[in-house]
Amino acid sequence: MADAPGAADPDPTHTAELRLEPIGFIARTDAVMRLGALMLGAGASSARVSDSMSRAAQAVGIEELHSRVGMKDIVSTASRGQMFRTRVAEIRTPAVDADRLTALKRLTNRLRPGMTAVELQAELDAVERMPRRYGDPLRILAAALACAAFALLNNGGWQEFVAVGVAAGTGQAVRMAIHRLRTNEFLVVFASAATALLVYLLVAQVFTLVGLPGGQHDAALTSAVLFLVPGFPLVTGALDLARLDLNSGIARVTYAVLILLATGTAVWGVAAVFDATVTQTASPAFAEPLLSLVRFMAGIVGVVGFAVLFSTPAAIALAAALLGSAANVGRLALVDAGVMPAVAAAAAALAVGLGAYLVGDRLRAPRVTLTVPAVLIMVPGAAAYRSIAGVIDGDTLAAIQNGMQAVFVVVALAIGLTVARVLTEREWQLPAR
Repeated sequence: MADAPGAADPDPTHTAELRLEPIGFIARTDAVMRLGALMLGAGASSARVSDSMSRAAQAVGIEELHSRVGMKDIVSTASRGQMFRTRVAEIRTPAVDADRLTALKRLTNRLRPGMTAVELQAELDAVERMPRRYGDPLRILAAALACAAFALLNNGGWQEFVAVGVAAGTGQAVRMAIHRLRTNEFLVVFASAATALLVYLLVAQVFTLVGLPGGQHDAALTSAVLFLVPGFPLVTGALDLARLDLNSGIARVTYAVLILLATGTAVWGVAAVFDATVTQTASPAFAEPLLSLVRFMAGIVGVVGFAVLFSTPAAIALAAALLGSAANVGRLALVDAGVMPAVAAAAAALAVGLGAYLVGDRLRAPRVTLTVPAVLIMVPGAAAYRSIAGVIDGDTLAAIQNGMQAVFVVVALAIGLTVARVLTEREWQLPAR
C-alpha cells in the first residue's frame, strides 16, 4: 500500500536513529566543555574553571553539571532530564594567556539563561581567534626589564641591572626559539637558564675589564633566571590546595617545583664551573628614603614585565604593578624592621588580594591576572635557587636556610591571598565541594 501523503521524510538523511539522538544536548555539553578547556589552557585555577563551566551550563539549559578539573584535563558529566553525557578534555600545551583569560571572564559575566549553544560557540570562536597581545621582541624586553628590576630588589647596583637585563633577554629569546621546536619543557628551561647565566657572567666580566666592576655580581647571579619562575602554576596551585582541590593543586605545585629544580640545577652547574658563589647575599646599595623609592620603581618595572610575559592587557598590568610595588615596599620595610619574612609576606599578599578585589570589577579582570604578577616579585626565587645549589654543592647550612625561607614565604603568600578571597568572596566562605 502506498504511503500516506506527507509520510515520506523530505530529508533522506534524517533517519529514525537521528531523531532519537539528543543532538541539542550534545551541542550544549560540547560548548560548555570548550569554554572550560580554553580557560584551563590559558592558566585559570581549577575552581574558576569549574565555576565558569557551571555558569555556562545554566545559560544553555543544562540542569546539572559535575566537573573534575585537573592541571591539564577536565572530566565533566552533564545531565538534563533522563539524558546524561560525560566528556573528557585534555589540554596538551597549556600556556598562560591573561588576555584570553580576561576575555573569557567577560564572556562568562555576559552569560544569561536562554543562550543557545551556537551563540556560545560563536563567542568562543572570537576568543580563540584572538592573537597574542604582545610580539616576541616586546616579550624579550619584558623579561629583561623584569629580571633587571629583580637585581635592584636583590640589592644590586647599576652594573648588575644592566648585566641581568642583557642576560635575561637573551635567555628569553633562547627559550622562545627552543619552545617552537616542541621539545621537552625541562630541557627548554635548563637551556635557557644556562644561556642567561653564561651571558650574565660574560657581561659582568666585560664590566670588570673596562674598569667598571660591580660589587654584587655573585649575589645578583640568580636574578638573571627569575623569568623562569613558574608564577601562575605556583599561585593557582596554592589557591587550589586552599580549596582542598588536591587533584589540581598537587599537580600544579609539583610542576612548579620541577621547573624550579631544572633552573636550580643550571644555576649550580654554571656556578660550579665558573667558581661563582650563588649563596652570597648583598646588602642594600642605597640608603633611605632613596632605597624605598628605588624599590617602588623597580617593583613597578618588574610587575609590568611579568604581566607582559603573561599577555596581560595594559590597564590590568598597570593596576597590578601599582598594587604589587606598593605592597612589596611595605613588605621589605617590615623585614628591615625585624619582622619575620613570612609574616611580612602574608601581610603584603593580603593587601594585594584586597586591592585586587577593589579594582578587579572596575577593570572586569580575573583576580588571578592582578594577583599573580603582583605577588611574583615577592616569590623568593633567588632563595630557592640558592637552596638547590647548596644541596647539590654540599653546603647544608645554606641549603636549609634558603630552602626554609623560600617555602615559608611562598606558603605565607598563599595564606594572604586565601584570606583575602575568604573575606571578599562568598564561595570561598563555603565548605569545599
